[in-house]
Amino acid sequence: MKIDLENINPGTWFDFSDGEGRICLRICAIEDLELIRKQTRKKKIEYKRGQRFEYEEINNRLEDDKVWDFAIMDWKGVYDADDKEIKCTKENKIMLMRQSVEFANFIAKCLEDLEKIIGQENEEAEKNSETSQDG
Repeated sequence: MKIDLENINPGTWFDFSDGEGRICLRICAIEDLELIRKQTRKKKIEYKRGQRFEYEEINNRLEDDKVWDFAIMDWKGVYDADDKEIKCTKENKIMLMRQSVEFANFIAKCLEDLEKIIGQENEEAEKNSETSQDG
C-alpha cells in the first residue's frame, strides 16, 4: 500500500449521471470527525433534585454542514436554471445538500460507493501483504 503523505486523504471524482459534470468527494477520517465533533458538541451538567446529570449537547445542523463541507471538495459542471455555473463554495454545498433531494441523494450514493472502493483497496492490500509474506 502506498500513501502520499503530502495528500493523505485525496478526493475521488464521480461523474454525474447526465455526463455533464463531476464532483470530487472524500470520506472523513477519524481525526477529521473528531475535530468536527469538538466544534459541534458541548458537555453540559445539570443538577436536579440533588443529582448531577452529565450530557452532551449536539448541534446536528452545524455538524452536518461541516461534514458536507469537508466531504465535497470540488465540482465541475454544476449549473442553475439559467445555465450559470454554481461555484463550489461552503454556502453552495450546504444549500444544495439541504434543499436539493436529487443532489443530496447523489452525494450519499457516491460516498457509499467510495467507502466500498476504499474497503476493496484495503482488502487487496491485505491479500498482497499476506501473499508476499508467504512467498
